[in-house]
Amino acid sequence: MSPLKNLFPRFVFLASFGAWAFIVGLMVIIARYNVPSIVDDFCFAWMSKQYGIFSGAYYYYMGWSGRYFGNLLMHSSPLYFSSNFAFLQLNTYFLLLFGFGTSIYTLKRISQWGFGDYRLWTGVFLFQAAALYSISGLYQWFYWFSGVYYYVSFQFVLILLVTYFILPSSRKRTILLSFFVFCLMGCSEVSMLMFSGVFWGYQLWIWRFKGPIKKDLYYLFAVWLIGFLIVMLSPGNQVRAVTNVNLAEGIHILLANFKDLLIQFFTAPYLWAFIAWVWWGFSPESIKPISPLNLAIISVLFFGSMVVSFIPLSFALGEVHIPARILSLFLLFLMLYVSFMLIHIKHYVSQGQGLWAGLLILVFLGVGIWKSGNARLIVEELSTGRAAAYFSANKLRFDKIQLSTKDTVTVDPLSIKSKLFFGEELSKDPKHLWCKCVANYYGKKAVNLK
Repeated sequence: MSPLKNLFPRFVFLASFGAWAFIVGLMVIIARYNVPSIVDDFCFAWMSKQYGIFSGAYYYYMGWSGRYFGNLLMHSSPLYFSSNFAFLQLNTYFLLLFGFGTSIYTLKRISQWGFGDYRLWTGVFLFQAAALYSISGLYQWFYWFSGVYYYVSFQFVLILLVTYFILPSSRKRTILLSFFVFCLMGCSEVSMLMFSGVFWGYQLWIWRFKGPIKKDLYYLFAVWLIGFLIVMLSPGNQVRAVTNVNLAEGIHILLANFKDLLIQFFTAPYLWAFIAWVWWGFSPESIKPISPLNLAIISVLFFGSMVVSFIPLSFALGEVHIPARILSLFLLFLMLYVSFMLIHIKHYVSQGQGLWAGLLILVFLGVGIWKSGNARLIVEELSTGRAAAYFSANKLRFDKIQLSTKDTVTVDPLSIKSKLFFGEELSKDPKHLWCKCVANYYGKKAVNLK
């Protein structure tokens, strides 16, 4: 091997680290200016202060959503523990560390590379950068506490798949799998449906046509079924899904959002940088090959589960555009699927010249930093001082509410708007839900705009 070919993978490692460090550094810096959103954050914090975390989550389960684990996460808001906005940064730090740790666990288990191997860290940095640069729901995942469970649910899926298919059977493994299955089922409906459709569909295929099912799956299925029923039988689901969209309009919404997803996927350079690395830099020897027929079955299950997940979003959500926080989940699942397929296809097809693939990765990394809306937006918020001004204006507003000796507090509209953080405003009507939640959180009778 020529010296250039020998050194080039290390260049890719350094570039991957630099790209990852750049976006993470931006996210950590701007986290200092995060403020609670009037959209739900104060509502969950007030319910937790009033009734406790578990009781608040139970009331939300009964009145709005069956996401029992997600409800617990949302009601564990930093605002419950302190009204000091500085603690909101902990949410961002936790999610970044959790995602980074899960990436290390996933790639180390499937590759068998040691911690000192630069190839492991190249994959970890690329995988994290692919998510952070590419998702359209960056704020709603990492800064809006009411959206914390979306990114967490994706990590649960990674942990479950790697633990089940890579680790040898043991009591400890079964307990770990059961815990994460139960948490995942009550975390996000999208992740629940995607995991359930692919994992259990494939297990049924193996059992029906390939041989007896593994014994520990009976226990896991029981845990899964309990979680699934808890979610589906929630009385809050009937309150939440009240929209009835006609068939033609629902199909149009489904296809339009699926088109948006594909556009995001094919125009995200960092996703393709990671996919190119999987094709060029990941050795499939540590992964048992799967037959072409089984790969075809997995593909049918994956896209079938995606369509099933899109149906309630298109026919019952009441929104023409699926929120960015949800579409971002589909985007990462699609990247995961393509990467999985490439790893197994490499058992049957040569991956070609590594040098050209490495150059392609570097091109994707460079274009990705320039094209990424997430990086540009954070840089703009910081460089213009808009993030700091938005933080100061909100802090003055909520300090006024908290320190006021009056039961009814009227505040001025915010003159500073952020393009990153939610731009919603309080209402002039003190009976508006957001106004009531802010008032109840600070122990006031009423809060409203002038």
